[in-house]
Parts: sequence; structure tokens; C-alpha cells
Amino acid sequence: MERASGIISAVLLGCAACGGGGTDPSPTFDSIAGSYSGAMAGTSQGVALSSTFGLTITQTGGTTGGSWALQGTLSDGVESVDVLGTGSMTGTIASGNNPSVNLAIRTAACPNYQANFSGAYDSANHRLTITGPVVFFAANTCDVALTYQATIILNR
Repeated sequence: MERASGIISAVLLGCAACGGGGTDPSPTFDSIAGSYSGAMAGTSQGVALSSTFGLTITQTGGTTGGSWALQGTLSDGVESVDVLGTGSMTGTIASGNNPSVNLAIRTAACPNYQANFSGAYDSANHRLTITGPVVFFAANTCDVALTYQATIILNR
């Protein structure tokens, strides 16, 4: 019986070492932290937008945060209006090179509205390309007045 006990102990010790306790390599994330800007233009309901869109990104692993800003002009061909918007941004980045990026932007003026952007980071050129809606609200309300579906190329 003593010999059987020793064999069982050896088997149990051997299995403890071969179980699912192995360590997988930790994911690596490109550093996308920094300031980015890019031109944005489009037309919605006959109103042209010409602007610069910028992001300031902070990053911890695969989680991003930061702020956004847009400055430009809306014009219907007769009248032009200067526009300026700012707000906060949160998001995620996938691991590896040329990762996918997902961002959610908000503005303090309409805190219940969130615009979602998705795209990718070009690791070699430090360029972020994102697609999503750029929205303008009616004066003093959070009713959407204009939406520009945009693909924006942002350079660091």
C-alpha cells in the first residue's frame, strides 16, 4: 500500500505541473498616445463643412482616453458660420502592429450623445484613420441638425 501511495503522489505532482496554469505571453500594444490632427470636409443637406479635427490620446495598455476638438466653417453657399467643438474621448486598441481602434466621443453640451468611430492605426507612419459620424446639434438643444459621415486621416 505504501508503494501505491507513492505512485499516486507522483502522478498528482506531475499533473499539477502540466495543468492549465501555463502563462501566455502578455499582449503588446502599439503606443498611440499623442496629439493628432487632420482635415475633414463633407456636405450634408447642402451645407458644406471644412474643418480640422484633432485628438489628444492617452493610453494604458489597450485602453485609451483623452479629448477631441473640431474647428472649422459650415457654409450653405450664402452664409458661413464658424464652428468649434470639444469633448472627451474613450476607447480601445487591439494588440499587435497596425491595430484596430475603437473610439467613443462625447461633448459636454449634449452628455447623453455618443459618437462611435472605428478604424486602424498605421504603426509605421504613426497615422490614425477613423470612420464615424460628425454631428452638429441645433442651437441650444441636443437635436441633431446635421450629420457628416466621415473618414478622417489623423497624423501625429
